[in-house]
Amino acid sequence: MNGRGGMEPKELVPVGIRVFVRDMTSGIVLREIRSMWESEGFAEPSSIEPIGGERVSLYEAYIRQVDWTSHGEVARALRVFQETLLEVWNGWSEEYLALRDREFGKLTRKIEAAGLEVSDKWLIQMPQRLEISPEDLQGLTDPGAIFVHLDRLSGALRDSDPELVIGQAKELVETTAKLILNERKVEYDPKLEMRPLLRKAQHSIGLSDGNQQLGPDKLQAVRQILNGAGNVAMGLAELRNSYGTGHGPGSLRSGLEQRHAELAVNAARLWCEMMLTTFSSESAPWRFEDPNG
Repeated sequence: MNGRGGMEPKELVPVGIRVFVRDMTSGIVLREIRSMWESEGFAEPSSIEPIGGERVSLYEAYIRQVDWTSHGEVARALRVFQETLLEVWNGWSEEYLALRDREFGKLTRKIEAAGLEVSDKWLIQMPQRLEISPEDLQGLTDPGAIFVHLDRLSGALRDSDPELVIGQAKELVETTAKLILNERKVEYDPKLEMRPLLRKAQHSIGLSDGNQQLGPDKLQAVRQILNGAGNVAMGLAELRNSYGTGHGPGSLRSGLEQRHAELAVNAARLWCEMMLTTFSSESAPWRFEDPNG
């Protein structure tokens, strides 16, 4: 199963940006192109399809070797792009600087339109986003709804919108609870309030009071931590009612800061990861219990 519930992995850098950078390389010598890519661990291509000049064709051959869905490979490829763009930027003569600025302006707009970022030294970067380990999601038939909330949370954090962050953090917790209950085939009222919903989800995988028979899960310390994580998640409901999106306020809200948004995100992540890790574990106590017991 791939990371998005049956969907094909998304390429992290659009083709249009890769082509734009590639087409800037006609003035870079072949030796330098090879050096740029090989310094980041990319092997010289075994075959090169002519798509234009020799230099552009070589650069394209390296590009085609990159797995553009892999964060690790993309990070290395973007360091190559940085070296390429710096080389091109510094290679323009004085009389053509206005043209250079226009071309790099086009590239910057393409990068920003793709939701990426670029530093003043031409390092293209993927914006920081919230992630949950694929291993923690492997037990879910379709984790797509979780990815939707993670995407929205990441965007709200980047936009410094704490009200939206708080609202989405609560929704992420509720969605995780419902997905796990669905997987466990436990019936619940879709309109259930957050506190009983979370308790029901925790109970379905043996996290309501810890497990009394198996290993460290029977310890009082573990039960205290589990209960604490649950209480932290419950606090999101009150925070969202007071400050989050989803309820129209009667007056202008004040005092909400980015630190409150980060607090909400950390609370949601703590509870969701606790639940998903336990649900995905092959040796978790819940696998030996009756979910309706």
